[in-house]
Amino acid sequence: MLAEFTYSPDSFSIDYRPDQHLLIGRWLRPVSLEELKAHYQALLDAALAHGHCRHWLLDVRRRDIHDGAALTWFADFSRGLAAQLGQPVVLAYFAMVNQSAAAADANLRDNIRQGAVQGNSYRYFNQENEALAWLLHQP
Repeated sequence: MLAEFTYSPDSFSIDYRPDQHLLIGRWLRPVSLEELKAHYQALLDAALAHGHCRHWLLDVRRRDIHDGAALTWFADFSRGLAAQLGQPVVLAYFAMVNQSAAAADANLRDNIRQGAVQGNSYRYFNQENEALAWLLHQP
């Protein structure tokens, strides 16, 4: 439960681009699992506040994307995203790791697979402009 934890702008930022109906979340430093949970809840809250925005660009370069506990938690959290937003979620991770490298990592490969099972789409990019271009071409 996230009731007692709110995030600080020194750890995470959220921006909404209304012209592209796109949320951008940026981690600004390494974070604890509790902070990460609060950040994802803030993203969901922002998505709901902005017309059920389901296209998210996540800049994860400054946090550990290989954290097994975080990936396990996210698998549980993400199960309800499509239902809450009314459609599957499309996530582009700007991680300095491209999709083929992510697929070679067991934890990240499981994250990609879990998203697909849930009807969501998760993709990793090593260039932000490529991530944004991909997101803008997703239904």
